[in-house]
Amino acid sequence: MSQTDDTFVNEDLGKSENRVNVALFGMMQQDCFRQWFLTKLDLPTDAVVYPPTNMNGYRPDLKVVSRGECTLAWIEVELGTDECQLARYREVFSDPVKAVWGKQSDGGDLSLEEIAKYLDACPRKDLSPQEALNTEYLYKMIRDGLDGHKGSLGRDRVSDKMRKNRLVVVLEELLDDRLMFEFGNQPPPIGYLKADTTEAGGTGNQGFSLRVYSSKATSKTLAVMSISGGREKVYFPSLVKLKKYLPERLDAVECYALLLLRMGLDISMYSERARPSLPLDTVLAELDDLALCLVALAVIE
Repeated sequence: MSQTDDTFVNEDLGKSENRVNVALFGMMQQDCFRQWFLTKLDLPTDAVVYPPTNMNGYRPDLKVVSRGECTLAWIEVELGTDECQLARYREVFSDPVKAVWGKQSDGGDLSLEEIAKYLDACPRKDLSPQEALNTEYLYKMIRDGLDGHKGSLGRDRVSDKMRKNRLVVVLEELLDDRLMFEFGNQPPPIGYLKADTTEAGGTGNQGFSLRVYSSKATSKTLAVMSISGGREKVYFPSLVKLKKYLPERLDAVECYALLLLRMGLDISMYSERARPSLPLDTVLAELDDLALCLVALAVIE
């Protein structure tokens, strides 16, 4: 199998950041741009750049491989910045992880702002009609994305301490590559689950939130299980909330509710904003079946 067979093809184009990534990938076939881009990142100009699939719960936006298909680097693209995610990627991957952040002042290895300036100055008359169109498209995607970016939504990565929590350890084993710990403020792709927290403090926080994609939520994610403050209890959304935010997955929602009822929690009895909970030990005893339900909640047929 060719190494580039791990190309990711399920990008959610509802987000401006993801549209920028796809447009950026499309520009890689234009030699002059690709060579400029790779030179700015101190990478070989004959390398191949593409969006990779999830790797052990981690998925930077772009992967850079040599002509011999050896991994040279990873690239993470943000309309703003995400220092926590970048630090984690640099801990996990042995190859360099380059940051392409929104503005030049953000301190990345390269900025979308610099890319937009390059594209704006690029003489269109030297390009074929298709190349000129792709160039203009990426330029507009970056400008619109930067203009509409509102910064961080206040989410943080799961701390090293919480990664050792009994529930988190077993979930990571059961969900395997369906579980993403490093996805910044982006929602997970359909079929995957994202782990993060709203509790501030980086490595010191004791929060854990397991999220699936939701087209109805403002953040495009819905928490289907969570821990707060390191407590020995697990919180779940109410049935009315699950049905409201996951209308395409009502069968999976009903199965989830029935399993929780078997465990002693009737989530149909609670209002949308309620956070019913179960003891951690009760949840751990049923985690094999819960993991199957969680995957079903993440999938849209």
